[in-house]
Amino acid sequence: MNRIPAYLLSASVMAAATPAMAELRPAPDYFIGALIATEIAQAIAINCPVLSVNPQAAQKMSEDVMNWLAEDGFDEADPTAEMENPNDQLNALQARFMDKHQLAGAGADKVCAAGKAEMADETDIGNLLVEVAQ
Repeated sequence: MNRIPAYLLSASVMAAATPAMAELRPAPDYFIGALIATEIAQAIAINCPVLSVNPQAAQKMSEDVMNWLAEDGFDEADPTAEMENPNDQLNALQARFMDKHQLAGAGADKVCAAGKAEMADETDIGNLLVEVAQ
């Protein structure tokens, strides 16, 4: 079975997907959650020098999501081809995260604080992050 690493699951993948079927299904909440968690964790890691995405956690999330998609009857080779585009939902979740941590125009200190708060709360985003030595 082909596995898509969680760090490759992104809104850009969804935007580029062309549906092969006329009947599209809504993207499952767990899939949307994994997408947004991965995107935000990556953004935090890029903008915070002391945090990085944990590749093992990302792989585990990817495997779990792919298994759930298969259980829900999505095509394992290209599950996004059967889904409605969730970009509106992803944008709303991203905006909610930005508001939650007041990150509009924020510098690295605030981004790091947001990442560490997510880690402390053991959210999906926080579970994808790991502190790194400088």
